[in-house]
Amino acid sequence: MTQRLAQKHIPLVNTEKSFEITVNNRKCRKCSYCIQICPAKAIKFYRDQVTIISERCIMCGSCITECPQQALSYRSGLQQVIDFLENKEKTIACVDPAFPAILDFWTPGQFVTALKKIGFTEVWEGAFGAELISQAYRKLLNEKTDKPLISSFCPVIVFYIQKYLPQLIENLVPIVSPMIAIGRIARAIKGNDWKVIYITPCLAQLKEMSSPEVAGAIDQVITFKDLKRLLEDQLERKEDHEETPFDGPKPFLGRVISVIGGLYRSTGSQFDILMDDITVTYGHRRTIGSLNQLAVGFIKARFFDFLFCHGCVDGPFISRDLSVIARRQKVVRYAKQEMEKQDVLSVITELDRFEFVDLSRSFLNMEQRLPTPTEEQIRAILKKIDKLPPNKNLDCRACGYASCREKAIAVAQGIADEEYCLPYLLEQSKKIYRELEKSHRELQMSHQALEQAQAQLIRTEKLASIGQLAAGVAHEINNPLGTIMIYAHLLYKNLDKDDPRREDVELIISEANRAKEIVQGLLSFARETKLKPGPVNINDLIEDVLGLVVNQSLFHNIKIEKRIDEELPTIVADETKLKQVFLNIILNAAQAMEGNGRLIITTTKDKKYIKIRIQDTGPGIPPEIMANLFSPFFTTKEKGTGLGLAISYGIIERHKGKIDVETGMGKGTAFIISLPMDASEDEGVIK
Repeated sequence: MTQRLAQKHIPLVNTEKSFEITVNNRKCRKCSYCIQICPAKAIKFYRDQVTIISERCIMCGSCITECPQQALSYRSGLQQVIDFLENKEKTIACVDPAFPAILDFWTPGQFVTALKKIGFTEVWEGAFGAELISQAYRKLLNEKTDKPLISSFCPVIVFYIQKYLPQLIENLVPIVSPMIAIGRIARAIKGNDWKVIYITPCLAQLKEMSSPEVAGAIDQVITFKDLKRLLEDQLERKEDHEETPFDGPKPFLGRVISVIGGLYRSTGSQFDILMDDITVTYGHRRTIGSLNQLAVGFIKARFFDFLFCHGCVDGPFISRDLSVIARRQKVVRYAKQEMEKQDVLSVITELDRFEFVDLSRSFLNMEQRLPTPTEEQIRAILKKIDKLPPNKNLDCRACGYASCREKAIAVAQGIADEEYCLPYLLEQSKKIYRELEKSHRELQMSHQALEQAQAQLIRTEKLASIGQLAAGVAHEINNPLGTIMIYAHLLYKNLDKDDPRREDVELIISEANRAKEIVQGLLSFARETKLKPGPVNINDLIEDVLGLVVNQSLFHNIKIEKRIDEELPTIVADETKLKQVFLNIILNAAQAMEGNGRLIITTTKDKKYIKIRIQDTGPGIPPEIMANLFSPFFTTKEKGTGLGLAISYGIIERHKGKIDVETGMGKGTAFIISLPMDASEDEGVIK
């Protein structure tokens, strides 16, 4: 196991700068979605770079999990945990109560065995920390208080209050979280020479570990995502593990604390929605909104249990393969199964053993409020980007802010770039376009050269706006579409073979799959994935593509003629992407000929370019269609997406090549693809 760990390199970890969120700006497509969903305004876009303002961040993890390009990541204590295990230090793995939700094929006992096989000395249920603090909460709720109390269970909520609503700090229950509680219990039992590791689905607990008010209870925190990397070799063995019981003190109702209402339920009470003095609120929009209303006195209750996520079973680093309901059920089933084996009296006795453990904590004021700009400053910024109300403000949210005014305030506060406004940039593009026209008249540029410049500018404008829209739309459609497909398959599976409704459900599944393909096309168009250049022989590549299509029924009555230059040099290009281009154009040609005609493929070269000519004997392309041939979403096919040629154009353009089209009504169409022969990775031609 030591050798296995030594071979692992974990690039996300930097022990000098632990617990930070980082942005890979090479992956980032500047869609602003992270800015839009960040509840703390902790993400800054400036000079074409996205950065995290760590002082403002509440470590909710939303930006990491929701980024369409997966451009954000985090640093954890994984490398130090690996060091602990390699050095054979005495370690306790304290597993968050949500752990049953990540077990696909292992039982809890096999999970314990796997953790011990990779080097952990003991494995504890972190739920015992929840068990202990729930009793402290019970005593507190039985006491009379003049002020509303806010649960300190969720570290994201605690950080938000400390940084943005410090007036509510005095309302926070002065009790540690379950993680800190189990850490203090472990210290009390084992002493300081043991390393206590907490394994969690929550990003904020990485930061909570080192908070000065509670520091020292936990040595390191890793996420379930980190754990999966640690268990990589054990995962291959799957069910080939014996059962091993958990070490440490045994919890009882504390096992359900990771589900909605779990904290209040673990106190022994049954949550009742009609109990207006006890309120459970979850989900980031509801909780942040409720906190702000509580701060100004709009809502009242004796006790507020706020959870940023939909319970810890919905934390940012828990597998999304199952729905949140299925994850919650797995946790509850495990809790019931274990409680049936336990004697309540022994549980009470176990809790009494740890009455001496200090569960109290305080909360620092970490206020991060930004200065409020004057009305003159706001209007000056709105005027500069041409968004002065009442007629100019669009409130389109493309910049990530809910309104133009909110964007202007962020600019004045120094956390946004005033020029990063899509409508403003498009308007600037139009001005450039008009200036190009003027230059054309003054300098008497050639008509053909100007048309090309204008077409390129118009295309760039279209791609800028449509690309942003495509990325956003595809992201928003994917989640409900996934739900439709899952439940449609479940419904289909449960229907009898002779049930007349099966045909309707089959249609739902078929249309959902078609929608999925359209969404995938949108993402392919919106995301400009990095090319993977390598040596490519164009003749061999064309033979490969033809081998994929010649046996299709569409090509049975099509005669394929190849006029190949055998002396073509090998070029540097992305073979997979070029294959996608050739396949798309060849299929379009076959469809244009309606499966009957000749397809002539010619390869030639000149001083600079290799040229591939794909010619059909179809009806030709009308002038009104030619004008929009490479425009995204333009199609003449009944079920087409209109993305094939747009994506192909982009691929050739990124290879520093070009696509030309020759066509005549009744004379067929030829696509001529030109690829540079001198493209090389070293010269940076292909990026």
